Amino acid sequence: MQNRYIAIGFSNIADDAMATLGTTVITAMTDNPNFETPVPALTDIQLLLEDYRVKLAATRKGSPLNTSEKNVSRQALEKGLRQLAFYVDAVADGALHIILSSGFPVKPLRSSLIAPATPERLRLSDTAQSGQMRFDFNPVRRAWEYEYCYATDVGDNGNFQWGDILSTTSSRNNIIAPLIPGVVCRVRVRARNGKGVSDWSEAVSLMAR
Repeated sequence: MQNRYIAIGFSNIADDAMATLGTTVITAMTDNPNFETPVPALTDIQLLLEDYRVKLAATRKGSPLNTSEKNVSRQALEKGLRQLAFYVDAVADGALHIILSSGFPVKPLRSSLIAPATPERLRLSDTAQSGQMRFDFNPVRRAWEYEYCYATDVGDNGNFQWGDILSTTSSRNNIIAPLIPGVVCRVRVRARNGKGVSDWSEAVSLMAR
């Protein structure tokens, strides 16, 4: 079961902040490639938000009836946002950066959470296809994702020229390609979570075939 980071309890949010939250989520999720078919539709959430804004403004008159209508409208908006939050959670499947892109607030990280340890036992191996290799390493507790980079060139100073930092959520069956057969590839990896990032692992090398 994936981690759930969205704070879906809205009862402690002030009325004005509730309207702001609705606007933030709609803005963040509109044309967001992570969320192609929101459930409920953003247009439905927009209608709930507009009704709530009207009812909230009416409470300035101080009428008990206006306050009651506002409360009913807020309950409907909260229900819609909760349903939308469950959709975001299902799509994100525990990927915090996707959840953050939705505009929803996330739960505070547990104080016991610490930065992950450095990945160990990094292994490179050939695959059935020329010009690529596979790398695996031991999974790291409390890691949300892993970052890795590789090098195939050595600079004038004798140091490897590391390429761009790439990311993966798996410690197994990661593929590096395309590689030039006969060239030595050197790989390193580190772990990341909400508290920080580990040191880079010891780099390992293999000649591409």
